[in-house]
Amino acid sequence: MIRALAVLVAILLTASLSVTGAIAQMPKTEPAQPKSMDQPKSMEQKSDKMGQKVEGTIKTVRGNMVTLEDGTQLSIPSSVKVSKAQLKPGAQISAEYEEKAGQKVATSVQIKG
Repeated sequence: MIRALAVLVAILLTASLSVTGAIAQMPKTEPAQPKSMDQPKSMEQKSDKMGQKVEGTIKTVRGNMVTLEDGTQLSIPSSVKVSKAQLKPGAQISAEYEEKAGQKVATSVQIKG
């Protein structure tokens, strides 16, 4: 009886070690995230480029497009509260913008000095 119990324990111990070894050799994967947490690539790119800042001197103004002396072009939508009369060549500005479809779109503009 004791011999049978010892054999049974040895078999169970061997089986558990085999299963543990097999599990340890399995490749590890990242835990799955719920679908609501996943963001499309375009949203990730947008969030990476939100809230960027630029400062400089205005070189040219054409419609709602302002070009700074360093070549930076900003589109200033009508929703941005800034005096259009002050947006003129030579004016110093500080602006925050987001990139949308490869274009820098101002979210805020301040005239300096």
